[in-house]
Amino acid sequence: MLNAKTLVARNAAALLSALSRVPESPLKTLLFALAPSSNVTRNELSALTALLTKRFPTHVGCISAPVLIDSKLHPEHCSVSLALVDGIPFRSTVPGRPEPQVGRWHAGRNRDVSEDGTQMNNASGAKLGSTGSDVFNSALGENGEMDWQKLWSLPSSSNCKVGDALPQDLQCLESSSIGSFIYFSDRALEGITTELQNTFPSSHQLALFASPTPFLTGRPVTLFYNGQVHSDGAVGIALPSSLPSQLDLNFPTLVPLTPALPITSSEGNLILSINSSNPTRLLLSAIQKHGLSLSGDSNRVGKEDAFYIGVIEGGKLSQLYHINSGDPSRGTMALNTDMAPREGALVQMFRLPHPPTGVMVNPSSSHSHKPSVSLVVIPEVDSPPPSPPGPHSVHDTVFLNTFIAASENGFMLSRGNSTTSVPWTCTVPGGKVTLTWN
Repeated sequence: MLNAKTLVARNAAALLSALSRVPESPLKTLLFALAPSSNVTRNELSALTALLTKRFPTHVGCISAPVLIDSKLHPEHCSVSLALVDGIPFRSTVPGRPEPQVGRWHAGRNRDVSEDGTQMNNASGAKLGSTGSDVFNSALGENGEMDWQKLWSLPSSSNCKVGDALPQDLQCLESSSIGSFIYFSDRALEGITTELQNTFPSSHQLALFASPTPFLTGRPVTLFYNGQVHSDGAVGIALPSSLPSQLDLNFPTLVPLTPALPITSSEGNLILSINSSNPTRLLLSAIQKHGLSLSGDSNRVGKEDAFYIGVIEGGKLSQLYHINSGDPSRGTMALNTDMAPREGALVQMFRLPHPPTGVMVNPSSSHSHKPSVSLVVIPEVDSPPPSPPGPHSVHDTVFLNTFIAASENGFMLSRGNSTTSVPWTCTVPGGKVTLTWN
């Protein structure tokens, strides 16, 4: 990693001026996340992207959400994160899990699916996936029962052998030669995530779900790769294992409600029992023990409060899942994930009293002697009203050695060399993962 930085400017013109002073480095690959303001014009956006992609012909990037440097959301401010790296860029079209189709089959099915149910996602119309029956058959256990964990982890292109669906630039690499992958993706990244995990099991994966851009560029997401713009798939870079790195997770202020307890039964996205007890009743009991009330007093649990199940590994919080619902009579607890933590996993319940309203970065703490990449989740917010210039307006700021990219859609994390962790999507407002190089 070389010359990582995040630039925050008071408007698009100031950001364009700051970018014009960044020296070119034709032998490096540029990793960038451009975060324009909500009211940037198409001409300003074109000028920003043209400057980045023309000055750095080898590049990987996306449009992301702005980074804040104080507690107020300023409608004019823009940011861009840059990192010049020695790595291997790649573009992935490996299909992920298709979006659910609603309505009658002949009228509502995805146009990228052929009559026999196979995926037709590449430009030539070649069949990339298997039929639904093949997918289910491949997930059957030895006794004929469905292995749900295996089913959910299968990419939609389950006919492919390991490595066959990898981007061409990654197919000839030695598994041990890559230390980490950083990429930007649409919402369906299960295919590329599984391929990378199977082929490079010792490598970390950090993926930012690119911000939605339908009103900005007319695309669901906007990805950049070596002079081309894409609306789907993933673009990223593989970094060599010769660069020692450290992975850290941080979450907003969470209030622990229970001690760490083992899961004794789970299925799909449901936790059926924790420590051989009803998980929903455990949560309700913990709320009462902490003096919280579901209604009535100053300590009441409000609609802005959120509750989470955290997975504890090595004494640290390694994953966090939002609790969608619970049934005190049946005991089931539904999590916002495809796969709940498995039997034997240590979990702890948390309360997030008031989710943060934005990604706030302290400039004094964001200058580092070690280069790092941070991916952050921000909550979805409405566009703020225009604010007059004054002493609290955003000033141009540079965060040295720090690449910070944010998105309303969250990020995905897969830890290398982990026998217990599975690829995990974080949508916790304020959640942040940081990869630091020594």
